[in-house]
Amino acid sequence: MSQRTMFQRTTSQGNLTNLQRRQLLKLSLAGAGVMMFPGLVRAASNQREMKWGSASLGSTGYIIIEALAQTVQRHSDIPTSTLSTSGGAENMALIQRGEIDFGQTTSTDWPVATQGKKPFREPVDARQICAYTVWNIPLIVRADSDIQSYADLAGKRIMPSSAGGATAIMYQALLQAAGVADSIDWTYGSWNDTFNAFKSGAVDAIPAVLTNGRASPSLEEIGTSTPFRVLPIEQATLDEAKTINGGLLDSTVSHDQWAKIDGEMLIPAISGVLAASPSVTDDEAYTVCKAIFDNSEEVRKVGSQLRDVSADFAAQYLMSNYPINAGAARYFKERGVWRDDLTIADPVTA
Repeated sequence: MSQRTMFQRTTSQGNLTNLQRRQLLKLSLAGAGVMMFPGLVRAASNQREMKWGSASLGSTGYIIIEALAQTVQRHSDIPTSTLSTSGGAENMALIQRGEIDFGQTTSTDWPVATQGKKPFREPVDARQICAYTVWNIPLIVRADSDIQSYADLAGKRIMPSSAGGATAIMYQALLQAAGVADSIDWTYGSWNDTFNAFKSGAVDAIPAVLTNGRASPSLEEIGTSTPFRVLPIEQATLDEAKTINGGLLDSTVSHDQWAKIDGEMLIPAISGVLAASPSVTDDEAYTVCKAIFDNSEEVRKVGSQLRDVSADFAAQYLMSNYPINAGAARYFKERGVWRDDLTIADPVTA
């Protein structure tokens, strides 16, 4: 697992569109603008800097966290900095070590992290703040592959991006449920490595990531050079996988959303959840939620990856089994979107 320590404020030039770069630049400049006004500097100096862990450069999680952190800096007196990481599992570990305050995670990270299961060495104590998207993640195979079902994956080469990442965690559960996990030839690497390995034929199957039914530019690019098809999953397999990792979700993607689908297809999914250290105070979490969701229309303009950012979505996809920071809960109650099945963490004051 990567142990990066340098905080980054710039965006990746790899997978971001020009529009996304311009929008993030606007947010960055707006946040940096506090340095031009002494009154704002004094206000910001009363707040500790909040460190955010995102994901690999240019990934959907990276774009989302960069936009959210810059929105908080622009619309509150909380200064922020961001760290590119390998994703949710590393962010959970960084929260546990006190190296970041907020981190991009997914619903499948929480069961293994909080129980101290592999790849974690001990249970992680964290708080939910909000949800911001749902990722649909089917397996894809080359169009001429003889793989027709999950059972056919036995003995095949599968690359679920980085080891210990959310996608790897979810597919270990899914293929365990299918009864083939122990025979899989697992290979790991960055998302760019994963895509390149698939295009070259070095692996037999990889996950394809859609943001709430919307294909990423990288996924669309694969289709232009390497014809592929989506591997169907049976409901029974997905249901069994959810007993292994309760963070897995059912989702349905239609042909109208993604042309690679015929009609509608069941696809395993995970929600994106902003995690926080238990040391984040209620007032800090409330301020973060207010900055993001009072300005959600602005955030959504950054790109399609942020189209789900809204107060009602943020509460809808929180997990009932894990505590929510009391300040975040207060904000969602004020907005009228709180769910009574959710658990509120003990209050934390400065």
